[in-house]
Amino acid sequence: MTRTAGAAKAAAPGRTAGVVPWGVAAGALAWGLAGAWRAAHEANYPWNAWTPIGYGAAKGVLLGALAGWCATLLLRRATAARRGPLAPAFLGALSGGLLPGSVRDFLGEPRPETLYYFDGPRPDAQWYWGPLLAEWLTHTVLPALGCALLITAGVRLSARFSRPRALGRAVLALTGAGLLLLPSVASAGLPAPVGNGRHVNESAETGMVVVAVAFGVLTVALVPRRGKGRPDVPGPGPGSGSGPVRAPSPPADGRRRA
Repeated sequence: MTRTAGAAKAAAPGRTAGVVPWGVAAGALAWGLAGAWRAAHEANYPWNAWTPIGYGAAKGVLLGALAGWCATLLLRRATAARRGPLAPAFLGALSGGLLPGSVRDFLGEPRPETLYYFDGPRPDAQWYWGPLLAEWLTHTVLPALGCALLITAGVRLSARFSRPRALGRAVLALTGAGLLLLPSVASAGLPAPVGNGRHVNESAETGMVVVAVAFGVLTVALVPRRGKGRPDVPGPGPGSGSGPVRAPSPPADGRRRA
């Protein structure tokens, strides 16, 4: 029993290594797409039309990291119980992605001004319940669901690699590079800002936020972490400790040990 539990514990890094990087990439993509939907349905200034995409991708990095961390916690429990990894990874990622937005929408202050860019605060009656549910489904539930599915696929893919941590660093590097290119790609072809006021600098502020998040992701991906002392552990598979434990062979001279 002790050897079996030890083998399951030793196989845990193979399942949990690299889950958070998949969450970062999945969150940036899922909430970036949600921002693209908002940008397409929002009467914004022409030069700021891309800003919901940038803010969505930057926010998705944080929410995806939280979703990946929650998936890691459930994966460790599932590994200790010797269960399959896909369902715990999906449920953990979904709960981590849903929690912050759900608390903000249902327990925070009413935000009817999010429905129309140029409008100021509106009566609470115009926020509950139809607009609130539409905002929650579009910008919380659907991105969290997509993020959870991508994390689950990442867990399945990482189990096929002998070095899941190296794969996770590669995923982070690609995500950071994509975020660096996002401001220039998303704002390509948009007109220059006109007039004065905060709306003139909003595009530049969004670009700085996205670039700062991109450099943070690249730093985590490219700077080696010292002091961990734990090399890459291959995912669970044949020979990972799931077979029967053999009893120690007796000494060659046939005498019992004291």
